[in-house]
Amino acid sequence: MDEELDFTKFKYVLYARKSTDDPQRQVRSIGDQIFECKQLAARLGLNVVKVLEETKSAKRPNKRPIFRQMLSDLKKGIYDGVLAWNPDRLARNMKEGGEIIDMIDEEEIKDLKFVTHHFSKDANGKMLLGMSFVLSKQYSDDLSQKVTRGNKRKRAEGKSPTPKHGYIVTEEG
Repeated sequence: MDEELDFTKFKYVLYARKSTDDPQRQVRSIGDQIFECKQLAARLGLNVVKVLEETKSAKRPNKRPIFRQMLSDLKKGIYDGVLAWNPDRLARNMKEGGEIIDMIDEEEIKDLKFVTHHFSKDANGKMLLGMSFVLSKQYSDDLSQKVTRGNKRKRAEGKSPTPKHGYIVTEEG
């Protein structure tokens, strides 16, 4: 990084995401992310020009239309940077994580700001961002394995989330 940038002149898009479109799950997630991001923006004097909310998992690439549009808008120069609660809101897969780092290298993303993570646009900052994406992917993959293991064991015990015809589900399963 050769020069100090004036982040207050950048146009930021605030991106908030939860992993499900079920209105009964993760009810406060997006609202809480937006609240904390706006607090950070106010503290740093950031110009947030748009708030985007998405209710799709980031585990698989190219499954989030709002995210895809945001990247397209960044490439067009509509926004200069992204504000998010944590890097795992942006990517939990390596394709999109790599795409974000490539866009930083190509100057299509001038800055990233996170509530829970410091980002710098130098070699170490990009390395740490990449590591954050790797850890996010590992968390998702590990959780999937554990859930699969638990469901397999429940089925072996004769328990099922969907009752068989003619049976009722009791507290014991």
